[in-house]
Amino acid sequence: MDSQLARDRGQTAPGAAPAPTVTPGPVDPAGIPWSRYAGRISYSACNEDSHCELKALRLGPEDRVLCITAGGGRVLNLLVDAPAEIWAVDVNPSQSYLLELKLAAMRALDHAAYLEFMGVRQSATRRAAYEGVRHRLTPAARAYFDQHHDLIDGGVLFQGSLERYLRWVSRAVRLLRPLWIHRLFSFRDLAAQRAFVEGWDNVVWRNVVYLVCRRGFLELFSRDPGFWRFVPPEVPLHERVYGSVYRYFLNHLARDNHLLQLVFYGRYINEESMPPYLHAATFARVKAALETTRIHVVTGAVGDVLRGAPPATFDGYSITDVSSYLSDAAFHDLMDEILRTARPGARLCSRGIFGHRDLAPEHARHLRRDPALERRFAFDDHATVHQFVVGTIG
Repeated sequence: MDSQLARDRGQTAPGAAPAPTVTPGPVDPAGIPWSRYAGRISYSACNEDSHCELKALRLGPEDRVLCITAGGGRVLNLLVDAPAEIWAVDVNPSQSYLLELKLAAMRALDHAAYLEFMGVRQSATRRAAYEGVRHRLTPAARAYFDQHHDLIDGGVLFQGSLERYLRWVSRAVRLLRPLWIHRLFSFRDLAAQRAFVEGWDNVVWRNVVYLVCRRGFLELFSRDPGFWRFVPPEVPLHERVYGSVYRYFLNHLARDNHLLQLVFYGRYINEESMPPYLHAATFARVKAALETTRIHVVTGAVGDVLRGAPPATFDGYSITDVSSYLSDAAFHDLMDEILRTARPGARLCSRGIFGHRDLAPEHARHLRRDPALERRFAFDDHATVHQFVVGTIG
């Protein structure tokens, strides 16, 4: 067995904190029955802007960081800074299997072949590439993808439920305004793009976006188990999405945003804007870090995982959307565990979709927040709809 793969599967090196074994209960932390997941991948791409996490966490070669797995992209992007150890945690086992596959393929393939296998570029050899890497997977992950060859054949990067929903949205949007979308993503001058975008805000376009971003529509067609479940009901998601994207286009070039390429094209159309682990300039750096960074792929609720970790374990926390996914009580318990498991000076980067839950006073007094960085991230982040809590624990 490959030595690094053995480490990723949970074998503990001297001095390293062992990753706990977590048995999920009948419902997830949002109170949703496990049957709702039905073994499917909810997210397959990197639907956040990891440049924010990298700036906030400032990881060094001795650091240990905990990261929500989701599509696996943010975990891989953290390898840019080659920390000592990453705990990749997700309550959905299918997300863990996807990360395993992305890791296995990265070890075996060069950059061009990796982009083809992932689905960024056209390929007729994805099944053969999978056969070449499947021995690197755990038995559970191997069994999962052996039964889901359609995910391999289509390019796993764009096969999550959210990505398929975005592909549907992109087709509808481009059917309505194909030339407008093409021109929007062609601009290299922000002033010219801003003048162009200011003409898009009309009743017809607004109503189309409002429709596809309403809560009921999102739940029905995205099949998401509810990452906005605890966003207050008075928050109009459709208006927030529309306003956030509109503001972003007034202040940032569309062609530089990989997530909005998914929204409008259903795929990445500009490789220069791809996440770090896929980008030509940083792929080799990320791949090299696999030789030194220990990665634990852990399936379980993040709060349960932290409860199984010793005190003073982590130097950084990349926590995405749990503010809106967890109940008040579960979020409070999670913050308790973050403070308990944080080393002195540990850094926190927490995202909340459409807003971030306020910290309880007993938690807030132990976090030296960075309001300037939080505002900067909320303005610049490619996802456009996140609010941040960033700071140093101590």
